[in-house]
Amino acid sequence: MNTQDIIYPIGQFVSWTIENLLEPLMDPFNAGVIILGLVALVVWLKVLNGYVVKAKAEGKAP
Repeated sequence: MNTQDIIYPIGQFVSWTIENLLEPLMDPFNAGVIILGLVALVVWLKVLNGYVVKAKAEGKAP
């Protein structure tokens, strides 16, 4: 028994795990991160717009 008899099955297991378990999970995760980023952008822009409206109402330069 040599080292390759131990390392090769471990490598095959890691490869199988990535292909069959991790890759299918990444598509919904990536979509969720993109959607979360877009929602955060919209909220941030609304908050900034509120500050501009408030500054204009007080007669200050935004």
